[in-house]
Amino acid sequence: MKSPQRLLRFTLLVTGSLLLFQSGMSGEANRLTPILAEPGDVFLADDFEEDYVVKKGHPIFKLGQGTTWESKDGLLIGTQSTPEYQAKKKAAGNGHLGTAPRLQFSGSPKDVIIKYSFKISGGKFTKLLPIIEAGHHLRRIYFGPDGSKILVDHEKTTIAESDFVLELDKWYHIMVEIKDNEFLVRFEDGPTIYGEDKGVGAEFANYNIGITATNLGTIYIDNMTIWKAGVEKSDWAEKRAALSSK
Repeated sequence: MKSPQRLLRFTLLVTGSLLLFQSGMSGEANRLTPILAEPGDVFLADDFEEDYVVKKGHPIFKLGQGTTWESKDGLLIGTQSTPEYQAKKKAAGNGHLGTAPRLQFSGSPKDVIIKYSFKISGGKFTKLLPIIEAGHHLRRIYFGPDGSKILVDHEKTTIAESDFVLELDKWYHIMVEIKDNEFLVRFEDGPTIYGEDKGVGAEFANYNIGITATNLGTIYIDNMTIWKAGVEKSDWAEKRAALSSK
């Protein structure tokens, strides 16, 4: 029979291993670097190693539709709104119930570079979700059950399409570059999706980045950096031509 001390030590080892697995993080670091624009001033850099709950009034993070966000175990975790919030909205006849985790980044630059790792667990794809956008309904990439699209002008215009389908419970390393009329999305060891249209560079009230997960899902975000996009890379024209030829 094992002694209490040995049992306690075994329990601590197992618990520690489970916490490491659950915090699971995103595996290897995101190795993507910008190819469209030079990174300028840093707008946000967070590895989420400090635990905190995102509250109303945060200087950058804006909770969308009452959804819940917290930095915990090295990850930023987004979940749906509380049952009380949803009941209140239903009673008021408001359809924005906050069943899909939604976060906006106030004051995001118009020309922007976004780099982070993420995983979405559970929930359902809809005709609008999940998305990454920069300016609400202005310009976004939509990850649908049958493929992905870059959309502008309140989703009226599709400027790029891909057969890439986001898998649930899988970590992705992503970089989004938006400059002038160009919108570039790249996944490490995955697809590149590129579109160009005047709708990308349209004037708008704000260009706040918005990240929304699946309906009723949970999203995990790791190691996020957002820069203002600077001047165009000297070899971007060559790389863009290579993208167009694929």
